[in-house]
Amino acid sequence: MSSSRQTGMFIYPWDIAESGIEAVLKTLQDAKCNTAVVNSSYHQGRFFHPRSKTFRRLPFSGISFTPEWSKYNRLRPTVHEQIAQAGILAQMKEACEQAGMGFHTWWVGLHNSTLGFAHPDLCVQNIWGDTYTYALCPSQLEVQHYAKALFTDTLEQVKPERILMEATAFLPMKHGEHHEVCLLPLGESLQWLLSLCFCGACTERAESKRIDVGAVRQLVSRLVSQMVDADSLSLVSAEAREVAFLLLEYPELYHYQQSRLEVVEGLWRGLKEIALSMGTALDGFPSSTPFFVNQSYWEGVSLRKAAATLDRVVPLAYGDSIDDVAYTFHAIKLVAPEAALGAAFSLHHSQIQSAVELAARVKTAVDAGAQSIVYYNLGLVNNRRLDWIKQANLAVEEWR
Repeated sequence: MSSSRQTGMFIYPWDIAESGIEAVLKTLQDAKCNTAVVNSSYHQGRFFHPRSKTFRRLPFSGISFTPEWSKYNRLRPTVHEQIAQAGILAQMKEACEQAGMGFHTWWVGLHNSTLGFAHPDLCVQNIWGDTYTYALCPSQLEVQHYAKALFTDTLEQVKPERILMEATAFLPMKHGEHHEVCLLPLGESLQWLLSLCFCGACTERAESKRIDVGAVRQLVSRLVSQMVDADSLSLVSAEAREVAFLLLEYPELYHYQQSRLEVVEGLWRGLKEIALSMGTALDGFPSSTPFFVNQSYWEGVSLRKAAATLDRVVPLAYGDSIDDVAYTFHAIKLVAPEAALGAAFSLHHSQIQSAVELAARVKTAVDAGAQSIVYYNLGLVNNRRLDWIKQANLAVEEWR
């Protein structure tokens, strides 16, 4: 690779199949990127592709290679057959090696509506017993086995230099599902409380740690009801301060939250052992949702423990201002001053309006010690925003 700092783009394998490997490599090179971060497992969705002037719909959550089926138990991945049979990932890896470009894979673990709908008993369940079918619960032993099997399968077959891990924790209650509608204001503490999982596995684990789960359920139910009934925007604006207040006031709530953090840490350590055994670097997003990085606890993630496990912590630096981006790295360094860092940036119109703004955010990350910069997403940006990436990367080279 031409630079010690990795500058790359997230890429969907179906975009590679549609555009062709040569065209994708040229796009990366023209944008002054030195790394392809190609997805190998993803959730379903509908995406607008401005350069090809089309919408693409993914009807299921799936992987882009043919798995070794003997690795799996009850949960078995769905395969994007055309992509897998065409060997897109292997071809892209070979092309990157020939071009002197880094090849990483971007791996989505437990965000899987296809498996969630088929196995609702293995999903996150809130205080009311509602099932979040987009979120497989990491406390479930079957889910842990699936995550480790898929992770191992990916490393064995895709053979990336680094794997960037996403969605291996408790996904929050606000997800953005099709026609997700809520007429009431949802503050930070309410969303957190409604993200707590009370499935059988979470309950059993907490009880084994002598946590009175009945008392926790009763408390959370009361708090949620009070917040919902209050229905006040002015109160919601103050909720960011409520979380610490509630954790200090109610030790049972604190201990239940700690039980979640330990579940995620255990799974991440298991995945790290697999990556280490195969000589692959493990990077990870501290959350799958672009909120402030120290809100990662919504997903059961401890920044301190993540930094101790991962080779590189890659926050979604999608903040609305340069100060927000700066705070992202400040927050991580408060609890993990020695953490190796990367940064992911979105080219979404609500967050970035110009090349100057993007470059300033990237500079903030670089100044904070980010060793990798990744942009979202090659297939979802137009030529104008591709040029913004180029200008930001050229600025990165000047700062070296």
